[in-house]
Amino acid sequence: MLFFAIETICPWPDLFPKGRILSERDRHMTLAFLGQVDPVSLLSRLHDFPDPGFRVGLAGCFDAPLFLPEKHPRTAGWHVRLFEGGEMFVQFQRKLASWLCLPEKDFLPHVTLARDPKDLSEWRQTFSLRPLYLQHIHLYKSLGSSRYESLWQYPILPPFEEKEHTADIAFTVRGEDWKSLHLHASLALAFQFPPLLPFFDAERNPHEFDELIEGLNCLIARADAECGAPFKAVSYHGDVSVRRDGIWEWEMIVDV
Repeated sequence: MLFFAIETICPWPDLFPKGRILSERDRHMTLAFLGQVDPVSLLSRLHDFPDPGFRVGLAGCFDAPLFLPEKHPRTAGWHVRLFEGGEMFVQFQRKLASWLCLPEKDFLPHVTLARDPKDLSEWRQTFSLRPLYLQHIHLYKSLGSSRYESLWQYPILPPFEEKEHTADIAFTVRGEDWKSLHLHASLALAFQFPPLLPFFDAERNPHEFDELIEGLNCLIARADAECGAPFKAVSYHGDVSVRRDGIWEWEMIVDV
């Protein structure tokens, strides 16, 4: 069985309710299911793979538990809500399905976490918002028992990466403008402290470096006033640079 899916990166909880839990490496968002298809024939076409329209991974969150199929659920998962590029992502999924000559059908963005969940009420009660980002696109082959092998990968840059730092927390944050840089920096903070999510301002649009820092520190201050936060502030540190491919990068230092 072959299918296309996109990596879904998240600070997963250590424990889930009972069920056959998928390993972290096998959690993904399915984009198009092909079934029994000759991989050699398909691999020869991938030079013409549709452009996703984004070069840096999209930011979002898991916003609700999801049980499929609805009438007699056999899987438990979480629904995905994107903070940016939602319509672009749906258009890409449709373009991919069309390129594969698959019938058009509604797309439900979600990640399956368990087969045969034992207690749906426990899955509902233990759910909480979790940040995520979408990364590389893969052509996967099913190995059975909810295990998958990647046969091909379309690389996409992560929106942030944590860096070693002597005393504080540091990240390399990427974006394509001030707005996405602010959103991805906020996401990096939420990966460290998911309760930050309800205080997100995904529409905030700074126009310069000082506004970027002010927005992030406002986010920390709001969260700290409501539930406490493990950060003091984002430092007024570093310059935003532009790579040869046009992607912006900034080293964010967070005082803890």
